[in-house]
Amino acid sequence: MKICHVSRKSLVLYAAVFFCMLFFEEARLTSLLEREGANYPFLLTINQYIHTLGEKTKVYAFNSFVQDRVAEVAQGDFFSSEQNLSPKITAWWENIKQARDTKDISAESIAEQKPAAREETSKTEQRLIQSDDFLNEENNRAVQAEQEDEPAVTQETASAITREDPLQTEKTFQQEMLAENSQKEAVPTEINAEDGQNIPAFAAEQAIADNADEGKAETAEQYTYNAYNYPYNAQLAAETRSGIACYETRLPDYGRKKRVLIIGDSMMMEGLGPALQNRLRKRDNLEVHREGKYSSGLSRPDFYNWFENLPAMLETYQPDLLIMSLGANDTQDIVIDKKRYFIDTKAWAEIYLQRSKEFIALADNGKRQILWISLPVMGKEPYFTRTKLISKLQAEASKTVAGARFINIEHLLTANGKYTTFYTGKNKQSIRLRSKDLIHVSNEGGEILTDYVLPAVEKDLAVLYAKDVPVCYPPVAGMANHVVFTSSLRKKQAEYYIWLPETKMSLVKQEENADENAPLNVQKTIQAQLGNKRYPVLYLLHGAASSGKDYVEAIGKDLQEIANTKKVIIVAPDCEPYGWYADSPLVADNQIAGFITKELIPHIDSLYPTTGKRAIAGLSMGGHGALLLGFHHRNLFQSMASVSGVLDIREHKNNWKIKDVLGDLVPENRQIWDEHAVNAVIGTKWPATSPRHILVVTGTEDTLVIDENRKAKDLFHKRGFQIGYMEAEGTHNWNFWKKHIPETLAKQADFLHKQ
Repeated sequence: MKICHVSRKSLVLYAAVFFCMLFFEEARLTSLLEREGANYPFLLTINQYIHTLGEKTKVYAFNSFVQDRVAEVAQGDFFSSEQNLSPKITAWWENIKQARDTKDISAESIAEQKPAAREETSKTEQRLIQSDDFLNEENNRAVQAEQEDEPAVTQETASAITREDPLQTEKTFQQEMLAENSQKEAVPTEINAEDGQNIPAFAAEQAIADNADEGKAETAEQYTYNAYNYPYNAQLAAETRSGIACYETRLPDYGRKKRVLIIGDSMMMEGLGPALQNRLRKRDNLEVHREGKYSSGLSRPDFYNWFENLPAMLETYQPDLLIMSLGANDTQDIVIDKKRYFIDTKAWAEIYLQRSKEFIALADNGKRQILWISLPVMGKEPYFTRTKLISKLQAEASKTVAGARFINIEHLLTANGKYTTFYTGKNKQSIRLRSKDLIHVSNEGGEILTDYVLPAVEKDLAVLYAKDVPVCYPPVAGMANHVVFTSSLRKKQAEYYIWLPETKMSLVKQEENADENAPLNVQKTIQAQLGNKRYPVLYLLHGAASSGKDYVEAIGKDLQEIANTKKVIIVAPDCEPYGWYADSPLVADNQIAGFITKELIPHIDSLYPTTGKRAIAGLSMGGHGALLLGFHHRNLFQSMASVSGVLDIREHKNNWKIKDVLGDLVPENRQIWDEHAVNAVIGTKWPATSPRHILVVTGTEDTLVIDENRKAKDLFHKRGFQIGYMEAEGTHNWNFWKKHIPETLAKQADFLHKQ
């Protein structure tokens, strides 16, 4: 009891000390956490929580009230000794209420200062959120866990299958599983995949608009982006056997991220810098760092020499994009060889301009994008007039480097065009935008500046990504296209076959004198063949000891006929002969579920004219994969189908290398097997909002899987779901699949068109 009593007293004491820190040391505490957050990002999160706590408990508001009043008393303009304190406070409070009522300093006035690009950003982000619903929070966390800060990695492998022709030999499923010589052999292939992803659609539009203002002729083709944030690039490859057009298209290597470095003085160490870094570091495709020095600038190299320190920073971080802001400490005389050049003189301005030119030239390497941000409006004179001159000289210096741009933020954080410390937020709460020194920016002010700067950052990233797009051999409608692209999750080159519906549109023909090395716009080429229409996509998964190529050889013409008559796109990926469409906890490069949902599907939607409606189907191991992915990603597919599917892998724990993917089926490993067994998922975890269109087809003589398919039917009915279940004469071979795969896909296509 004594210990508990002491503990309670200690807790109360610590709480009191903490709130005293919030009350008296808010500015210093925030600055400390933001400064150290450059090296320890978790401190930024702690700072945000502390700030939220301070706002909710109204400690910050009361603290600001008291300190501002103390400052006014110290200045002698709040009341005199002859005045009564209470009437003055009453009058002051009435003025505050009147200002709020008239909205002299309001959220609306602040919002009016923000660019139209911010509104467009919000709309675009909403569209991206809606289009990316299939990536649930668990998947997002998995992606973030896999995106480590590593240098570019070149992967070398392409797949080739060596086995007997399934059209000439009717082997049973079990014989195929046990045939060791049926596995794929790795064939080294040089890959030089460049990086790039997460380019919001507004980036290109903003870039075109900005360049138009600057008198630069740019076109949308120069900024390659897509709705799912996965820019592609492609490269010419040789044609293969008749009926297959082969071309290579590559997703960026996720191990190689675009690097962003944020540098500057205290303006980047507080306010804007931490807010911008925090927003950018949430992006999976960016590696973001922040460096700076308080009280530094270009006027006093004797205090901190940026010309000596910047090269070391660039060498350490190798940034693709450099964002900088400094100059708040440069409003002082410059001394060179004991000769003083006074501020506000022409000689001083000439020296500062030359230093700015040399500084940005030092930062430029011919490939790097540079974004120089001006200083905000200041609350003191002649300090503000001098900082405006500094920003003007920096803007002029920025014009000397091709890859550099200057962003002016002086019109932000103002009320009616003039400096303001506060604005009125929700519930008429006074929100601080600037620090008490009338110079630095608060957390809220930093967020507003970040909203304005981000579109410019996106434009620069779009330019970087556009440089990664090489020559491409366009796909051909009316035949199976063989596509090779880089998969970071699988750490190799992945392949898929795609059937595009044949139309009456003429193929795009290049001019005879066209430059063969000139980049081709794949999306424009596809549009020329398919018109402006968009199509649903049917994903077709192969069985064990197999690949997507089997579909080309066995039923390629049937699939093209379905694509033509049903007006759909069909995609058959290669997904490891024994991958079981799982993200293996044991095999690092067997991440097949993530490959399909995070790489393949976004890639297809970015390159081809799709509607966003999808179905997934497969045979044998692919039937297992189709239903499993349909269960686990409820917003991704509208229809799922299994033909001869292995619907309960627990019944085959020692067969077909399943344990190589998931581990042995032992009590401590039971959960992961249950999560990947379709019948277990149906009975326990299938959400009510999963796809309603389910087709299950199996052969009456298919002794390998018929029992688990019948059990699946009973489980479906027990859960109250209507499914299309069919048993037809046949066994586990291509004679059965050649008939029922096309029929199943046709039913799925009809269903998607009705949605």
